[in-house]
Amino acid sequence: MISSNILKIGLISFNLGIFLLFSAPFISGVFFLLSLIIAFPKIKYKPLEDLLNVFLIIVISLMITSCILFKLLTQEFIYRNNLLNYTEPFIGLFNWIPLFFCFCGFQIYLLNEEQRKLAGISLIFGTIPVLVSGLGQYFFDWYGPLNFLNGLIIWYQRENQTGLTSLFNNQNYAGCALATAWPFFFASFFDKKINLGLKTLSFFLNFLVIFEILLTTSRNSFFSLICGLLILIIPLRLKVNLKSLMSIILIFFIGVFFSIFLNFENLPFTSLSRLNYQLLVNDPRVRIWNKSIGYILQRPFLGWGGHGFAPIWNYENDIRFLHSHSIPLELSIQYGILTSLILSIFVFLILIKSFKKIFLDNRNLIIKFEKNNQYERAWFSASVIILISNTVDILYFDVRISLLLWILLAGLRNIIKK
Repeated sequence: MISSNILKIGLISFNLGIFLLFSAPFISGVFFLLSLIIAFPKIKYKPLEDLLNVFLIIVISLMITSCILFKLLTQEFIYRNNLLNYTEPFIGLFNWIPLFFCFCGFQIYLLNEEQRKLAGISLIFGTIPVLVSGLGQYFFDWYGPLNFLNGLIIWYQRENQTGLTSLFNNQNYAGCALATAWPFFFASFFDKKINLGLKTLSFFLNFLVIFEILLTTSRNSFFSLICGLLILIIPLRLKVNLKSLMSIILIFFIGVFFSIFLNFENLPFTSLSRLNYQLLVNDPRVRIWNKSIGYILQRPFLGWGGHGFAPIWNYENDIRFLHSHSIPLELSIQYGILTSLILSIFVFLILIKSFKKIFLDNRNLIIKFEKNNQYERAWFSASVIILISNTVDILYFDVRISLLLWILLAGLRNIIKK
């Protein structure tokens, strides 16, 4: 009985962490830490029996080895190339190794569909402050940064930006957070347990999320959202499918109409009409990716020892960039191609196996239409959205985005196990 009650405290702490993740990440981290302290003694399976855990152990070993060898063997290289502005290579490990443990520990709070639904609802409520502050920033000039608890909580509310940023540092982070949360808003609209009043509220919130994603002017978030939508409507029964499609089309076009009325020039899809080959070749992101491949080829096996794209680029160029705008490229630069490949396979296996569980009939592997498992589909869709966003940009280094990513992967891992 005591053990069960302690686990319930861990579950409450975990969901409070999700609820506060966007608006108060420091306090959210305290709740997540408490939930992990409770979770690990309760884990009964042997980690090495899980192939996916073995992948993570190999990745951790490669990352640490890369940092140690770079520190020990390349001092002459650093001095010869005057690369003294590097950050300490081991600091970069904190972006990865603690989150691998979060992936393992959080699974105990996402064991069944009801627990995953509860986590999704916590994310819905946790996104509402982002929506409210975004409206305040865009329409009522609520500019920041706003500091609370002596700087432990910062709401950025950027002024003079091309798009809505809300609580986040820039519009791309805000767009990614809203786009990743949106599938759970979508799922809530088709929840049979809610009454007409809550369904109306859910419809309005769906519109608001899409509307504010467009106001961020983030092309990354907009196209990730389209991918997420296409996934969400895959397995629904024909009747439900038509209803959901009509509802989302209505919500989407209402959001587009208001966005066009307010800010046509900066909308993400209006830039498509201005695309041409020359513009694409000269795009800064394409140049960054091209340079990144060159850095990878210089040290393909163990990378630059936790040193990312920024120190090397900023030494060679006057225009400063903070990262390579792609997580697979950044991982290859930091820890080598093998590390990036293993971690990519790890994520790919989770996506493939969970897709089969959620969307396919196990007997003949065809799309199943009979089950309306909207929150499970939302879990998969949100995972795809956040992964796509980080493949063509790097939003992972905001702890709110990285924690949310590993929570979603932990949920998919349990969907595979069920």
